Amino acid sequence: MLATGSVAMAAASLYYATIAVRSQWLGRTYWRGRGDTNAVALTFDDGPSPDTERILDVLAKYKVSATFFMVGREVESFPGIAQRVLAEGHEVGNHSYSHPSYLYQRGSKTRDQIRRAQEAIAETVGVRPRLARPPYGVRTPAYFSATRALDLQTVQWDVAGFDWKRITAQQIADNVLCKAQPGSIILLHDGDSAGKNARQNTVEALPLIIKGLRDRQLPIAPLSQLLPKTIYHPTKGKRTDD
Repeated sequence: MLATGSVAMAAASLYYATIAVRSQWLGRTYWRGRGDTNAVALTFDDGPSPDTERILDVLAKYKVSATFFMVGREVESFPGIAQRVLAEGHEVGNHSYSHPSYLYQRGSKTRDQIRRAQEAIAETVGVRPRLARPPYGVRTPAYFSATRALDLQTVQWDVAGFDWKRITAQQIADNVLCKAQPGSIILLHDGDSAGKNARQNTVEALPLIIKGLRDRQLPIAPLSQLLPKTIYHPTKGKRTDD
């Protein structure tokens, strides 16, 4: 009985350390903004994709800045869209090269995923990201070893639209608006790592989200403005020609 309880406790601890969005056990993770801000940040994962352009159109219409955590393989597939993200003033982050779960990879593979994504983004977009978000939010010791070596800070989220599920645009918007509060980092998707679902509903939800946040007096700010002031424009990154 005692041995069984110890195994269960170890498994629970491993789950919390690697998967819980707010866990700090393995390394520093930002999951919401500073306490002295009333703004929120919009972040998008898994792109770029053709749907990214439609999301960029909505953001431009409402004059909103967002952060795009890019998958290196998709950057190589859609270089022009990736370049448009930066050209229109949005921030970029590292979301791995091919979107695996780091929990099931050897350390060398995890380090290679992060390095290759960093190189793909730098070569295509012209900046080296300063922020990373691991696929599925899963962090491991190897993940933090790689991000430290590349001077990457980890950012998760505290509000999700759950737009990877088969739900309507209104449901996506409701998921965000019922949870958002000052300092929230909001998770949405502009691509699909599995290549199965278009992001039509996310595109349609975005105006509802922006209007709803503004109605609640929650301004939308670049993610870098919500993070500690000691981090200087982390998601815009450092230009590769600096």
